[in-house]
Amino acid sequence: MNRLAEGKLVLHVGIHKTASTYIQHRLKRNQVFLRQRRILYPKRRRDHLRLVKALQRGNFAPWQKLLDRAASQSCTPLVSAEILSVLLHRAGLDHPDSSLLSRLVAFLASQGIRLQLVAFLRDQPSYLNSRYTQLIKRLYFDLSFRRYVLLTLREGGESECDYSCLFGEVLDDPRVEHVFLPFRSGEADPCERLLQAIGVDDAVRLRPLKQLANAQPGWQAVWIAQRIAGCLRRHHPQAWRDPRCKARIRERLEQLSGLYGWPQEPFQGLRPPLLARIQERYQSSNDRFAQRVWGCAWNDMFPRPHPSTWQTQPRSVEERQLLEGLSEQLLADGLACIRSGAVEKGSSEK
Repeated sequence: MNRLAEGKLVLHVGIHKTASTYIQHRLKRNQVFLRQRRILYPKRRRDHLRLVKALQRGNFAPWQKLLDRAASQSCTPLVSAEILSVLLHRAGLDHPDSSLLSRLVAFLASQGIRLQLVAFLRDQPSYLNSRYTQLIKRLYFDLSFRRYVLLTLREGGESECDYSCLFGEVLDDPRVEHVFLPFRSGEADPCERLLQAIGVDDAVRLRPLKQLANAQPGWQAVWIAQRIAGCLRRHHPQAWRDPRCKARIRERLEQLSGLYGWPQEPFQGLRPPLLARIQERYQSSNDRFAQRVWGCAWNDMFPRPHPSTWQTQPRSVEERQLLEGLSEQLLADGLACIRSGAVEKGSSEK
């Protein structure tokens, strides 16, 4: 049924845009299945994020609590947080001379626990395209896709996808057991692949989810989000900094996306010149990484992509007018959310 080893903590670190949200929702839905196979998966999302924040501060008390709970139930703890894919190689806040990975491994070793790290990897062009749609629909910035890509190629940041940089320390540390799974179209269910990678042989028996989580909203939603983000940053700086406004706009935008069927036309910002720059930037690093992990060239795992050409701009005057009108409605709705919050706050202070 399963081949899980005792004395191990499993850390699923994403990366971003490799169905992490879907995996987390499905694991949450299958608590009974996991417990029967001696896996302890904290049910609440905030519990996983609390562990991340504690690790950044050098506070291992929550980790110790998780290990104690797992030991009392004879279970292997499984933690899932995709943000760790870009954090583990960075220094901790309290110890700038050591990475979060090295500190976590040292703590676990002091408890007689080994670390198994599992990550899904995808080719950088598709990753950057998908990551951009997520960030722009959250109104994280108002960058065009091209500017976002060039900035990432130059500086990395929260969209870093040089895998030798992100996981070089993982590969070099013999105390860390690692599994890197290619994330490609046509592969088996990612949640089942994750569990199979850590020793659960009957993962196909997981209860399914009714719908996919965090799906691409379509190019129309991206076009609207770009327009609203630029307007907020330039003309409404207070709203640009207000998370309530952005959350409200995103919620309504996702509703419209489903109503109009926009996901049927995914955003695809890759064009031949930009695609070539991405491949040139990562090719040598990718090949070194692939040889170490899979014993082959990167293109053997991820054949050179030929992205389909999708619409990214309105096709007619009527379509532009529709999208502009929806943009104005969403913007007004977000600004009204702030005004109503201010009125409520003023009333409560009287």
